[in-house]
Amino acid sequence: MAIYQMKFLNESELAIELQKIGADKRCLPFFDNKREVKSLFLPHIDIRAANIIKQEMLSLGGDAAVSRSAVDCSSSHTDAILFGTKKQLLLFTNKIETMTWWNLAETAQSVRQALTSLTSKPSSLKLPHGSTLLLDKKTLVMGIINLTSDSFFTESRIQIDSESIKNKAVEFSKNGADILDIGAESTRPGAERICEEEEIEKISYAVKEIRTVLPNIPISIDTTRKSVAIAALKAGADIINDISGLTFEPEIAKTVAEYNALLILVHMRGTPETMNSLCDYKNLLLDISNFFEEGIKKAESHGLNRSRIILDPGMGFAKNYTQNLYILRNLNAFDTFGLPILIGASRKNTVGKATKSEDTKDRLEGTLAITALCSWHNVDIVRVHDVIENKKVIMMTEAIKEISNE
Repeated sequence: MAIYQMKFLNESELAIELQKIGADKRCLPFFDNKREVKSLFLPHIDIRAANIIKQEMLSLGGDAAVSRSAVDCSSSHTDAILFGTKKQLLLFTNKIETMTWWNLAETAQSVRQALTSLTSKPSSLKLPHGSTLLLDKKTLVMGIINLTSDSFFTESRIQIDSESIKNKAVEFSKNGADILDIGAESTRPGAERICEEEEIEKISYAVKEIRTVLPNIPISIDTTRKSVAIAALKAGADIINDISGLTFEPEIAKTVAEYNALLILVHMRGTPETMNSLCDYKNLLLDISNFFEEGIKKAESHGLNRSRIILDPGMGFAKNYTQNLYILRNLNAFDTFGLPILIGASRKNTVGKATKSEDTKDRLEGTLAITALCSWHNVDIVRVHDVIENKKVIMMTEAIKEISNE
C-alpha cells in the first residue's frame, strides 16, 4: 500500500478532499478543528499554573512545553508553548477557565481570543474616499513612490512635478498596484528629518495630482507627523503609514479616526538615526507582540477602532539581518491579533546580504522570493518598489494555492 502525507492550507482545501472520499459535508467543522496542530507561546506563567496547564493539555491529547523547574517549582514563573489542535485547545480553555487561581482563567481567555483572532481577520476595509481593500482574495501590492532625494533605492525616487508624479502613479496602477504609498521623508537607517512644512507641501501636492488621474486608488502616506497626516487626508489620502508605531506623535491615531482612515502600525525602536543600535531583544516576536498590543491600546485611547489598524513588524527597523530573517520565518506569528499584516522588505539590506548583492539594483530576485513566501503564508499586503514583477509572483503563487487535484 502506497501512502502519502496530506497538508491542507485552509478549510476549503479540506472540504474538497473530504468530498472526494465521499464524506458527509456536515463533518467539515469537526475535521477542520483537527486539521493542524497549533503552537501558541504563553509568556510568564506562574510555575504552579504551568504544571496544571501541562497536565490538562496531556489529558486532551495535546501537550505543553514548560521549564524543567516546573517539576520542583524551583522558579516562580516560566514561559510555555502549547501544542494542540483547535479542538484540543478550545476544550483546554473550557476546563481551566473555571480555575480561579494563578491567573488560569485569564490565560484561558487569552488563548481563546488568540484562537478566535486566527480566523477573524477582516475580509475587506472601507476607505474614506470610496474604495475598498479586499483582503480575502490575495496578497495586495503596495507600490512605493518616493518624493525624497535620499531614499536608499535611487530608482524609486521621482521628480516632484505634476507629470512625473502622475506618470508613476498611473504606471503602478496599470501594473497591478492595489495601493500607492507616498513618502517625502526617508526612513532609511541614519536618515535625518526634513522640515515639517516641506513634507506637508510635497505630500499634499502629490496626493492632489494623483487624484486627478486616479480618483479611486487607495493612497497611503508614509509619515510620523500629525500635521502631515491631516494635510494628506484632506487632499485625498486613505491610509497613514506610521513607521514609529505611534511613538513619535500618538495623536495621529485621533486624526486617522476623524477621517475614518486606516493606520499602519509599524514596529520600531528609537528613530531612523538611532534604530540600528537598538537591536537587542530577549524575545523578538514577544517584544513585537507587546509593542503591537500597546500600540493598539494607544490608538483606541485616541478614538481609533482596532479594526482600522494594519500591523507591520518593521523589517529593518531596529532589527539586524538574523532578526529580519526570523520574522520572515514566522510570518503568521502575529495572526493572533486578527488584523491585516503588511511586510515591507523590498530591496532592503537583508535581501542584499542573503543574495550577496551590495547594490540595491541587484536585489529584485531576493525581494521576489520574499513576496512569494508572503503570498504563500497569506500575508495581506507587501510594500514593494517593483510592482509588475511582484504582482506576477503573487499571481503564480495564488494559482498554486488555488488549484485542486480533480
